[in-house]
Amino acid sequence: MQTAQEKSQISLQNEFLTFENKLTDKSIQILYLLTINHNTAPIVIRERFAIQEYVLEQAVKSLKSKFKLDAFVILSTCNRTEIYFTTDNTTQVLDKLYRFFNEFLCLEKRIVEEYSVLYNGCDVVSHIFRLAAGLESLVLGERQILSQMKQAFTMAQTNSTLNNLLEKLFQNAIKCAKNIHQSTNISHNSQSVSSVTVDLANNICGPIKTKSVMVLGAGQMAKLALEHIVKIGGARETIVLNRSPHRVIEFSKKYKVDKSFPFDNVYEILNDVDILIAAASAPHFILLAEEFQRQRKSASKMLYIFDVSMPRNIDPEFGRLPNIKLIDIDSIQSIYNKTTLTRNEDLDNASKIISSEIQEFESRIDKQTMDKVIKELKDKIEVEKLAKLDKLGKDKETFNRQEVEYIVSNIINSVLHVPLTNLKDSQLSRAEKEKFLRELFSLY
Repeated sequence: MQTAQEKSQISLQNEFLTFENKLTDKSIQILYLLTINHNTAPIVIRERFAIQEYVLEQAVKSLKSKFKLDAFVILSTCNRTEIYFTTDNTTQVLDKLYRFFNEFLCLEKRIVEEYSVLYNGCDVVSHIFRLAAGLESLVLGERQILSQMKQAFTMAQTNSTLNNLLEKLFQNAIKCAKNIHQSTNISHNSQSVSSVTVDLANNICGPIKTKSVMVLGAGQMAKLALEHIVKIGGARETIVLNRSPHRVIEFSKKYKVDKSFPFDNVYEILNDVDILIAAASAPHFILLAEEFQRQRKSASKMLYIFDVSMPRNIDPEFGRLPNIKLIDIDSIQSIYNKTTLTRNEDLDNASKIISSEIQEFESRIDKQTMDKVIKELKDKIEVEKLAKLDKLGKDKETFNRQEVEYIVSNIINSVLHVPLTNLKDSQLSRAEKEKFLRELFSLY
């Protein structure tokens, strides 16, 4: 049985935790996230929000200089476009973001409003910690998102668009993700979108080792696809096409590429392959169904096309042609989710680590906020003290005891006047006011 004193102590502890949580909420209430992701928008919309890596810095500079946004980070991946920012005027910043999307990506305000979600405070913190760890990805526990977040963070650092809160947020989310990858097996057998696509092709099209596979592109997504093809035993033939042949030469031996062709020959070569994995980074369709239909040798030959690009690089009209199966990134996600368990022991352990790390982060931010407020209070009292000494003492350098007592009393009354007046005028009950004063000044 608990004693009355123990119950009282527990009650006070609970009240303190509640008060501490309120302080934390208040200290990060200026933190916001505008997100368009695979849960809020289909690929046909999502690709319109995509900001390619080669124009990311241009987007950051535009948002900073033209639209005068001070503190923000832009993150754009195959499944999301997100802008993290801090403000005490949400309406004003949202207006800037709407104009940014309109001018930089030619998106109407109604499109942004319809397909985006705005997070605030603790919800932003929870989201970014889960995102960094790969728990919000198409492929549970994948590591590529962590690399993409580091790039977004570095871009913000380079262009001086970070403040203390955003800097700490990204640093701690990245640190937490590294901890999860090291202390759990959630990413041990984890795959990337590219490797999942290769496995899907292997299952749907028959063994890849009996097929001719063409990979379109030479970036990270293409490399991951080629890497996984080698890992599962290779293809009968592996072909790579890219507009810059020298990039293909750089990794052709490592990934056992059999052939590499100029991009101009793509339609001709496409007639002879069984599987196409499109992983380029072009901002538009680079293969058109009408042109392929014109150059197609046999409509009876089956062709599987997997488009993991963002924006899509394959004309969706390919899916209407006979004996062509076109699978985009949203279809890949749908199939993957149906065949994958989303909860396991590692996921539980990762969630526990995230919860602990979030508490530590919020506590640290809360302490920094309180330290700042306390310093402001001390500075204000110091100003009050000097003003009183100047007024009451004028040119005197020494004071007798009676004068000192008068000056101290005067300073104390001046310092306490405003907070006590505010407390008396507050909506708290008499008992709550008394309790607050006693706890604040240890009046027991």
